[in-house]
Amino acid sequence: MNAPDRYERFVVPEGTKKVSYERDTKIINAASFTVEREDHTIGNIIRMQLHRDPNVLFAGYKLPHPLQYKIIVRVDTHHKPVITNAGV
Repeated sequence: MNAPDRYERFVVPEGTKKVSYERDTKIINAASFTVEREDHTIGNIIRMQLHRDPNVLFAGYKLPHPLQYKIIVRVDTHHKPVITNAGV
């Protein structure tokens, strides 16, 4: 059958990081985190947990494509570094 193997949805390939970080060049104190092999389930949990932090201005996620098994979480904070203050 012409379908991807089931394990491809949750097993991270060798040499690939589970979470990668990219700082936003246009907005100070903003960054994007790419989480491999996850979907809306964990994306919504992360987003809601980030919203509980009073220093977070914006927290959101997107699933780029249904056949790509990753989410991109975007975080924007008031004045402190994203990683140390976001609660993740």
